[in-house]
Amino acid sequence: MQLFVSDGAPGNLPVLAAAGRAGARGKLLISTVGPEERVVPFLTRPKLPVLKLDSDRYLFSTSAICRIQNLW
Repeated sequence: MQLFVSDGAPGNLPVLAAAGRAGARGKLLISTVGPEERVVPFLTRPKLPVLKLDSDRYLFSTSAICRIQNLW
């Protein structure tokens, strides 16, 4: 899985805290991208943070990302 974050994005803190709490270091690659970079190909506007799952699906809800990280 790959987590995309940007400096200053409002949802970064809870997502990164959930990743640290879950101990997802071996399973999760964290990438910092620019605030205007479109990570999710089917969205017309940039949305961060984004979690790209191994199944090539995307989660871009901060709450959903935190919930799935708590399952690890």
